[in-house]
Amino acid sequence: MARSKPKTRTKNPRQVQNRDEAKKETRAALVSAALELFAEQGLDVPSLDAICDRAGYTRGAFYVHFKTREDILVAVMDQVGEAFLAGVFAQMPELAGGDAPPGKGGRLHQAARRFVEAVGSGAYPLMATGGKGPLVRPHQLLDACARSSVVRERYRDLVQLSIGAVSGLVQGDQDEGAVRKDVEPQTVATMALALIIGAQTMKDLGITLDPEQLASAIERMLEAK
Repeated sequence: MARSKPKTRTKNPRQVQNRDEAKKETRAALVSAALELFAEQGLDVPSLDAICDRAGYTRGAFYVHFKTREDILVAVMDQVGEAFLAGVFAQMPELAGGDAPPGKGGRLHQAARRFVEAVGSGAYPLMATGGKGPLVRPHQLLDACARSSVVRERYRDLVQLSIGAVSGLVQGDQDEGAVRKDVEPQTVATMALALIIGAQTMKDLGITLDPEQLASAIERMLEAK
């Protein structure tokens, strides 16, 4: 007599969903804990055990989501960097579709104002004014880039993403006559990011500078006559 095949147990969709939600919550808690500790102690000090303790999970839970310490640093960079860029470029026509935002100077002016405000409030991760320190010191991030190709590639990706977004704003302002047309948008965008990264280093060295004045000077040089 032929032996009957065992029945295949069907997965409960709700159980699968609950497990997926739990995994997402665990990952989010680990990333949030890492961000808090990096902001408090710098990139080099917090250990994996410290991150896990702050998040309330074990190393085993950590290794479900990340292979190395560099991986969680990249996850923090993604969360902070992408959220910051979304705040600066939100509702810009190149990213969301539609007309140019209202206000003096068009797209580039609006993005520059948002950036300056973020620096002043301490929301920009690598630079702050008004007595508020940055979440991460620039030299620490560059040290991490020197040690890890994974971190370096992600930082470069975020810079390139910023260059692409700024280039689009410049092009849009040129089309509407707000920015002079004898400059190449990609070059202007690269110059803007080089200025920001240079300003981060100068600020980290204790050199006094005013982001508002720097932004206004760049805008005046680019303004269509």
